[in-house]
Amino acid sequence: MSYLTEQDIVEIQNSVRLLSINEMDDILHYSFDSHISEYNEFLTIARHFYDLNISKSFLLLHRKTDGLLAYMTLLADSIKLTNEEKELHSIGNVPYASIPALKVGKLAVNKELTREAQRKGYGSFLLEMARAFAFEMNEMGIACRFITINADIEYEPDTPQFYKKNGFVENLNNKRKNPKHTISMRKDIFEED
Repeated sequence: MSYLTEQDIVEIQNSVRLLSINEMDDILHYSFDSHISEYNEFLTIARHFYDLNISKSFLLLHRKTDGLLAYMTLLADSIKLTNEEKELHSIGNVPYASIPALKVGKLAVNKELTREAQRKGYGSFLLEMARAFAFEMNEMGIACRFITINADIEYEPDTPQFYKKNGFVENLNNKRKNPKHTISMRKDIFEED
């Protein structure tokens, strides 16, 4: 399930460029404010993490203005599912405790966009790009079944709702005893939209 329609995705795709942070000369010359300092500051170290193969960040730039609209960071992951969760995804017969996944480590949208550019679905579009990367991993021979995320509730309590409307569900096996900061969520990349 995706919040965006195919037409929405095509419209966004025609108006943006998705670049790896290693393709950028100077990320600091871009104006970006997600209204969360941790996410803004991450951009200053994202290239270093890229070089260390800790995480790979991708920037969404507007084709006409070259403005930085949003970014996401991806890394390898695995997820432990309860037997009920495995059944839900038709993988109940898989004897492994951990199932391979692609993790969205950070996802942030520029809140300082013009009124015309706000609420265009850029965050949802990046999740669709993460799903496309997961499919590419499978085509390359690297198994990947889920996209995972730790939905940040420390700064934005409504964040899990954004992910739910994009087809994510809460991970029961990864529920923390006291989830103050994040809620673990997943999306089956093979789930029909």
